[in-house]
Amino acid sequence: MRRVPAKQLHLVIEKIDSEGDGIARNGEGKIVFIPGALPGETVLADVTTEKKDYCTARLVKVVEPHPERVVPACPLHGKCGGCQLQHAAYPLQLQLKLQMITDAFSRTGRQVPLDGFEPVRPSPLTWGYRNKISLPVGGKEGLLEIGYFRKKTHRIVPVDHCPVAMAGLNGLLAEIRRGLGLTGLVPYNESTGRGTLRHVVLRGGEGTRELLVVLVVREFPAFQVVDRLTALARRIRKRYPSLAGFVLNLNPSAGNSIFGPITRGLSGRTFFFERFGDMTFKFEATSFSQVNTSQAARLYEAAAGEACQAGTENVLELYAGVGTLTCFLAARASRVLAVEEWKPSVECLRENGVKNGLTNVKIVETPAERFDFQTDGIPFDTVILDPPRSGCHPAVLESLRRLGAPRLVYVSCNPSTLARDVRLLCQNKAYRLRKVIPFDLFPQTSHVESVAVLEGAIRS
Repeated sequence: MRRVPAKQLHLVIEKIDSEGDGIARNGEGKIVFIPGALPGETVLADVTTEKKDYCTARLVKVVEPHPERVVPACPLHGKCGGCQLQHAAYPLQLQLKLQMITDAFSRTGRQVPLDGFEPVRPSPLTWGYRNKISLPVGGKEGLLEIGYFRKKTHRIVPVDHCPVAMAGLNGLLAEIRRGLGLTGLVPYNESTGRGTLRHVVLRGGEGTRELLVVLVVREFPAFQVVDRLTALARRIRKRYPSLAGFVLNLNPSAGNSIFGPITRGLSGRTFFFERFGDMTFKFEATSFSQVNTSQAARLYEAAAGEACQAGTENVLELYAGVGTLTCFLAARASRVLAVEEWKPSVECLRENGVKNGLTNVKIVETPAERFDFQTDGIPFDTVILDPPRSGCHPAVLESLRRLGAPRLVYVSCNPSTLARDVRLLCQNKAYRLRKVIPFDLFPQTSHVESVAVLEGAIRS
């Protein structure tokens, strides 16, 4: 990619892409991406980079704004890499997210559900909903920078307050920021591979108000630094009685994964509890959880209802995590076989089934792509899966096609990989797409969760 001298364009925005950037075409028909622009707007923009097939531009002026354009509430909007749609009123955000989903399915073979794409179901909270924030760390010893990465970079934008985070997490962030600089922890440097502190992760329960601090380190610090961290943890826990624990997580790898395999407590517990609906769940420090608790409960109810329509189903669940969706399924199904590979999550999954009085769950600890789909011996009525953002491993899709369960329910946070995987599952008419039910779990951002329901070919 080459830099070009600033060249101002007068553009009409056609739509937005999956990252929330406006899309227009210049006079030559080349696609132009303009962050901060909304569909239907006329804008002036400076070209910043140019490639053969597209270019990017900086929004200079909105000449004719969308009627639902609003002033962003956060002063860091457009600077940090989050909240890509904060300049759009919430009803417009929901419309834009539905467009992202339909565009994704259109790009992968013009797939249209038999019952259509339902409207995006709005979140009960549009601010203060996030129960987890993961903040990379930079700077130098004593002058740590804690914040979010600027869009498409690894440059840190320091953050003092995040308006989409739970109030308790913001208060905790201020305490952490004041105290960490005095501990002697050296921030990790991606370029050199040196330093210690990589991320500050703050987690909490919307329903329980319990909080947890996780410091992700490249290596465990020296004893004297651990002593200072322990003292800091104890001081903060005295000021925050709801802080259930303060832990270190070891991640020595050079990759982009935040968490590593070993967690040690400094003060209090290495886990916290959260409530989804009328059930309570244990989450270990590194376990996956949906970041919007109240909306996730609604999604789980809907997904379980689609998976267990008769109440007698034998259900296979892939990517089960700590068992939040598992328990919603088990409350409706005859039996659930839950597959999960991350050991800390498997341990929580076992406990959560017992805690919620569910005895019809069997757990298999293995990656989904290594699971033997013929091992159970009892035909599955429904398979439900909630894979990571990258979607399903090809081996999983092939196994699902061979298994031929009458119904598949696919929960996804990425419309592009969902559409790709659904297209592969529907090849040769093995399945057909029945419906797509979108949920907004991420207000102010360009992300959206979806529940896709597929029927086997034998169904009419």
